[in-house]
Amino acid sequence: MTKANILIIDDEVDLCQSLLELLEEEKYKVFIAHSGKEGLIKVKENLPDLVLLDIKMSGIDGIETLEKIRAINKDISVIMLTAYQTVETAVKAMKLGAYDYISKPFNFEELMIIIRRALQIRDLSKEVISLRHQIREKYSFNNIIGKSDKVKEVLYKIEKVAPTNATVLIRGESGSGKELIAKTIHQYSARRDRPFIAVDCASMPETLIESELFGHTKGAFTGAVAKRVGKFELAQSGTFFLDEIGNLSVNIQAKLLRALQEGEINRIGEKYPIKIDVRVIIASNTNLEEEIKRGTFREDLYYRINVFSIFLPTLRERKEDMPLLALHFLNQFNSIFGKKIRNISEESMKLLINYSWPGNVRELQNVIQQAIIMAEDIILPEHLPFYIKENKVEAGPILTLLSEKDKNNFPNDFSLKKRVNQLSRDTERRIILEALKRTNWNKAEAARLLKINYKTLYLKVREYDLQQT
Repeated sequence: MTKANILIIDDEVDLCQSLLELLEEEKYKVFIAHSGKEGLIKVKENLPDLVLLDIKMSGIDGIETLEKIRAINKDISVIMLTAYQTVETAVKAMKLGAYDYISKPFNFEELMIIIRRALQIRDLSKEVISLRHQIREKYSFNNIIGKSDKVKEVLYKIEKVAPTNATVLIRGESGSGKELIAKTIHQYSARRDRPFIAVDCASMPETLIESELFGHTKGAFTGAVAKRVGKFELAQSGTFFLDEIGNLSVNIQAKLLRALQEGEINRIGEKYPIKIDVRVIIASNTNLEEEIKRGTFREDLYYRINVFSIFLPTLRERKEDMPLLALHFLNQFNSIFGKKIRNISEESMKLLINYSWPGNVRELQNVIQQAIIMAEDIILPEHLPFYIKENKVEAGPILTLLSEKDKNNFPNDFSLKKRVNQLSRDTERRIILEALKRTNWNKAEAARLLKINYKTLYLKVREYDLQQT
């Protein structure tokens, strides 16, 4: 690993020489300047990582030199070298942006500790800036791929709503990119440097979701051995993303409504409310209007969250975007896997365009990933899953449990939710049991496989008295 560049600016020649020798022993690359004016020239020429700067110098003093260094590049760490009687001036220098100061005569080991710490903090700051840049790249408009009118409408709505604090309701099928849209809204908002906290309401049982959202105090219930801060609090001053809100029970919906209306929450077992300042983004893949009619979703909560709606098109509704998306994922996974797949053959692209994509963009991403692993030069039809080559929707291994009569009831989509009335109870029970086994009894994963929500699966497990064996 390359050591940092250090510039010493001090008019004491002997001190500079001593520091030069000691720092070079530590493998740092060292430059020396004996005046503020000379130091500023070397800052511009070499752009050092760190400057050791004497306060008392003839001509331009250390304070003025510091100000000019900060004007050249604020990321350069500066440690002030000062005699005891100028400590107050050193403190002033820190207010102007110096990292630290050390009094002469100083202990070399102490100086090295300060230097290492300053460089470490500088590296961490650069890493944070890099990560923020990567996040903004990932969730920038450039990563919402498409030229169709439906995608352009989504982008237009993001541009309008992101700078506001309005609650956003994102509607769309599973795999259509709801969380990507939510994160993009966050990154283009004034809260971009604050937390983005996401909760998938479909992945947690009702007994845990209240504590997950609002937190609890120690001893609030059996098993509450310590205080827990809820996700609402973790999102303070930032954005809180609630995915698949239709899976929340009516009881939790009431508490969520109060949090949104009053701007405060109550931890379980806590007497006093906690004020919250969060921007809320909601997502759902269910028809909330139908849920209201069935009495499973509160109408007042619906009107509270439906301030600004964004409807995400399915992939089959924007087939003109398919080539762009496929090539985007080709480049993405080439980079990840270190491969150089040049293109997608014309025949393969036709197969991709003609497929119905029940899993939307997420399914396409997985298909391209698999094809890149298999391909050597370009993606050919034989590198695609069999169900795409045969232009059939993949039913998955669970379909093998169905009788021939039952299979005919699943011509296009393996969705227990859509076909439940066409199945015998015995067949339905066997399908649910097989899904649970294949997912190691992870009910959230089983629900996704069966294309039903967690709450429905939970009730079915109880109805059929299914137990892990």
